[in-house]
Amino acid sequence: MGLSFKETQEAFTRYVRDPETNPPPPGSRPERMAWYAKLFFNNIDGTLENAFPALRASLDEADWQGLTRPFFRDHPAHSPILRDLPAEFAEFLQERPELADWQRELAAYELARFELMAEDADPAPADLDPQGDLLAGRPVASSLARLMVTAYPVDRLAAALEAGEWPEIPPAGMHHLALHRDEHGAPFALNLTPGSAQLLLALTEAEEQTGREIIAQLAEAFGRPVDELLGFADEQLEQWRAAGLLLGARPPN
Repeated sequence: MGLSFKETQEAFTRYVRDPETNPPPPGSRPERMAWYAKLFFNNIDGTLENAFPALRASLDEADWQGLTRPFFRDHPAHSPILRDLPAEFAEFLQERPELADWQRELAAYELARFELMAEDADPAPADLDPQGDLLAGRPVASSLARLMVTAYPVDRLAAALEAGEWPEIPPAGMHHLALHRDEHGAPFALNLTPGSAQLLLALTEAEEQTGREIIAQLAEAFGRPVDELLGFADEQLEQWRAAGLLLGARPPN
């Protein structure tokens, strides 16, 4: 008795995922099945290479396929949407001992960039004034602004690798990044000091406080005079508005 339709599907899937250890479905043409196996793998491999170009550049062909082949073969996909695959691959990479710590962080950074390109921004508040006073008013942060704290300067490592250069890997430390995308939809990263990272985080979490009130709260937390922070913060807020991280301000309550 021949295989049922479901059994044939399962045999097809096993072969496509791992043609080296699984036979093709009975009655199928080996050359056609080999073509299917290559087509499916190349589709997944290409998607991952596009999402993680810097990580791909840090590995030779054998080492790259040493990651994508086991992922394609063994990983149980949780979503049928191809766009969701990079997130699952980044999670898969966290358990791969052959990668260095900086490469795993690089993958997380590239995933954040990939997801940022596809994300929709929240609608701006109806009372937003793009040119509003960021200290007297209530600053509105872009919903696309992302903060990352990493042990390696992953933005600089990615830039070097994508330019075809091998970067010098520094010792682990602490790096603060703000991610956003420009008017053309391309993601970019800004390097932040620990203090400016705290300020941006406070702005993204604030609801009804004015910029001046947010800065006063930070000054108290840092044990610094408010006036000492105001000049720095005012200039920083304007730079972030120009970069699109801040959309403007709402009137104070």
